[in-house]
Amino acid sequence: MSARDDFLPEIYAHTLATGLRLVGLEYSRTPWVSITFMAKRGAEADPVGKGGTADCLAECLTLGTRHRDQLELALAVEGRGAMLKAHGSWDHTTITLEGLAEDFGELMALLAEIVLEPGFPEEEFFLLRERRRAELQHALDDPREVANRTYLPLFFGDSPYGHPVDGCPESLAALQLEDLRTFFQTQCHPRESSLVIVGMVPEAVALSTVQECWSTWNPPLALPPAWQEAPKTLAPPGIYLWDRPDLTQSEIRCGHLGPPRRTPDFFALRLVNYIFGGGGFSSRLMMRIRAEKGLTYGIRSQFHFRRAPGPFIISTFTPAAHTATMIQEIKDVMTEVKASGGTAAELADAQSYYVGSFPLGLETPGGLAQQIKNIELYDLGLDYLNLYRPRILAVGHQEAQRVAQHYLQPEELVILVVGPADGCREGLAKIGPVTLLPTE
Repeated sequence: MSARDDFLPEIYAHTLATGLRLVGLEYSRTPWVSITFMAKRGAEADPVGKGGTADCLAECLTLGTRHRDQLELALAVEGRGAMLKAHGSWDHTTITLEGLAEDFGELMALLAEIVLEPGFPEEEFFLLRERRRAELQHALDDPREVANRTYLPLFFGDSPYGHPVDGCPESLAALQLEDLRTFFQTQCHPRESSLVIVGMVPEAVALSTVQECWSTWNPPLALPPAWQEAPKTLAPPGIYLWDRPDLTQSEIRCGHLGPPRRTPDFFALRLVNYIFGGGGFSSRLMMRIRAEKGLTYGIRSQFHFRRAPGPFIISTFTPAAHTATMIQEIKDVMTEVKASGGTAAELADAQSYYVGSFPLGLETPGGLAQQIKNIELYDLGLDYLNLYRPRILAVGHQEAQRVAQHYLQPEELVILVVGPADGCREGLAKIGPVTLLPTE
């Protein structure tokens, strides 16, 4: 393979006088266009005790503007056969409109109205909040959700990543409409926002339309700096047990701190994680723990790359009596991969997977837009897509071994077990001290 791929049109970028960035790509295979507004602040900027603010704000903006109520806005979107989506995530909040390229001007004007002239309808907000609270209460009947939602506060504590993106029933109960207005006023600013346009729209048309619709956005408030530092305090390594006597199996989450997305080791880490636990049935964890030991039906690991250092998490489940054995096997496999970085054959298999699957995510305007959003959010460079596969293939076994030894830390694992204490506590105590978490 050459030093770079050239199978995609060039990504263009412009910065308006207000600081708003336009990033796009002309895509001529279908008469469609994807338009995304992205504010580069998300759940990490939620007010303390009010997790879910950014995610609720994103949806609230789609429930009416100063000029249209929810029904009128929905009719304006659906009348053009378009789709409107919004969500908050770590490091960003997005609103996306997708529709026919011939309607680009109308869609862009509608998106600008949604963002720049929000209605913040009070009745719709209360319905949104209560619906989300009910959904979360229902989700907490699932032990997997309990484990997922317990792990972040346990691991990160009160740092900005220490809560679920969509909050919890208690944080949503505390959330008021004024919190959404304040978040919008203080965290959404043209100098830290981008428009991503992918579709059958010429660059010149995209630029002139954006200038026409967005040039008046110039809020008076300065934007606080984005959070991108490592948290000052984390949970000490060890085993934390949430006693659920009603369960017959344990949900297990193990993790430690990983690097930020900007790490130069990103490509090597993707490959090492594929070998360790991210490669499905090809991974060491699945081969050892499912195929050889029969301890679970599924186990996976993932580096959650974000602007600030994010978590590296291993997720699985097992019958309660096997909980300690499972955790010891995870540590053993991690120690093995840490020492070797995997074999040359495993590295080649991981490279083949990423090289082969990469183009599949670039076949639609929406898929391309998702990639460009990440490029823009984490400042990866406009040539990132064309360099992705060559960079994957450039990782050698020595580099894989180096990053495995640096980033896999079995002795630093913070381990959460959600399961029956009577069935697993004695075995866990043989591995190390067990902290029993309060159940209320």
